[in-house]
Amino acid sequence: MHIRMSVRMRRTICCGIAILLSVVYLYTNRNLYTNVRDRNVSLKLLLNAAIKAAEFGGSEVIAVHDQVKFEVESKGKTKEGVNDPVTEADYRSHCAMYHSLVEAFPGITVISEETSKDCDKVAVSDVRDSIDSLVDYDIKDEIVNTNDITIWIDPLDATKEFTENLLQYVTTMVCIAVKGKPIIGVIYKPFETKQNSSLFWTWTDHVVSRNLQGLHKQENRRQPILIVSQSHAGQVHNVTKSVFGKGVEIISAAGAGYKFLEVASGNATAYVHMTVIKKWDICAGTAILTALGGTVTQLFDQQIITFGPNDSKILTQGLLATMSNHAWYLDKFFKYLI
Repeated sequence: MHIRMSVRMRRTICCGIAILLSVVYLYTNRNLYTNVRDRNVSLKLLLNAAIKAAEFGGSEVIAVHDQVKFEVESKGKTKEGVNDPVTEADYRSHCAMYHSLVEAFPGITVISEETSKDCDKVAVSDVRDSIDSLVDYDIKDEIVNTNDITIWIDPLDATKEFTENLLQYVTTMVCIAVKGKPIIGVIYKPFETKQNSSLFWTWTDHVVSRNLQGLHKQENRRQPILIVSQSHAGQVHNVTKSVFGKGVEIISAAGAGYKFLEVASGNATAYVHMTVIKKWDICAGTAILTALGGTVTQLFDQQIITFGPNDSKILTQGLLATMSNHAWYLDKFFKYLI
């Protein structure tokens, strides 16, 4: 009888220890989030949260699209005279993305394209309970001071195309910048049905999502394939034909996130933009392209683009994004523009 009691006692103790360790693990991980207002934060947890936030936003976008009707408003017209719409999907995605990140990381600056509207009607998921996105990746963590971090989110990129049911261009995006440099980028295509073709992310010098690992840049390619905005083109068609000749191949597409991924995949050799563009449109794409070895600069003055909390939210000096031969493209444009 004493032996049986001893065995039972051992089992009870072992179960108790296992439960205690599980509680400690969960408490520690939640503390890595909740203590963020104090000093430091894990970038690995931030990456995981960014992935989840993009997916949360994408789910809201899909939910609105599946409604019979949804409200479309206008922010006004762009300088090119194009209507700049905003929809219920933009607001609901913002609520899901912005508040999930702010609640998990209350000490970090989060900059969004949209403002909070009727967020009490949107269920905000807790990213602290989502710890499995990176389970299959061997990632060395890095701890960073919260004051050095800025999160940029685009709740719905290509809103105009969303209203026109051109869903291939639609993305939700999250970007994490440290001291103004975008190091983590997440681009999610909520309407993409192909396996492993909906979620793309990178963390510079640490890890790349598997669907981006097989991509390689076009080395020394001299036949340009330029991808440009189809609704905010400005003079880009005329300029690029003058720079590269009338036979240059130009792809018109919507959504900055979509265009960055087309360059990363080699379907285009350069993403060129010449009109005003907002930084939440380009932060995630810049992080992804540079993590893969590409280069992103302003087009007109050739300077790098910074994404700090006090930096301008508007880019007025154009954009050039390439996977290779960046200096060659800059030189070609510079000779024409001077």
